[in-house]
Amino acid sequence: MRNIKDKSHLISNLSDSLSDSSLLNALETVIADYKKQKSIRFIPLDLFSNRKLGVLEVVVKYLKENHEQSYHEIAILLKRDDRTIWTTYNKAIKKHHDAFSIKDNDSIDIGIFSDRKQAPLQALVRHLKAKGMNLKQIAKLLNRDYKTIWATYHG
Repeated sequence: MRNIKDKSHLISNLSDSLSDSSLLNALETVIADYKKQKSIRFIPLDLFSNRKLGVLEVVVKYLKENHEQSYHEIAILLKRDDRTIWTTYNKAIKKHHDAFSIKDNDSIDIGIFSDRKQAPLQALVRHLKAKGMNLKQIAKLLNRDYKTIWATYHG
């Protein structure tokens, strides 16, 4: 899939040779892609309270099912190998078959999971701590044991 800049450049070069309806369709595609990419930047925070799934499994399942991203697109976004994303998604759907039900509007930037220096849970805990939450609040929010959150944060 080409990125938005490539599509915009292609449309501007072809605008002289395209009919008005073709140009309009091409522009609508670029706008739809832009909106799709923009909405992918955030993930609802309440999804991480699912104890059946790991943090990376939640992120991959959400992007695959709720935003219809390909394995490759997810891999690029999270800076991981395509095979890792495929494996993670397949493990996630075995553990949690149903679609996610999103309850609240609190969300976090998916970009925090692209830092490969931290494990996904560690990235999430440190991000929430930086936003001013204490470890007890984070443990409750993520439906995890306080000791797990403490060890993750200090690890």
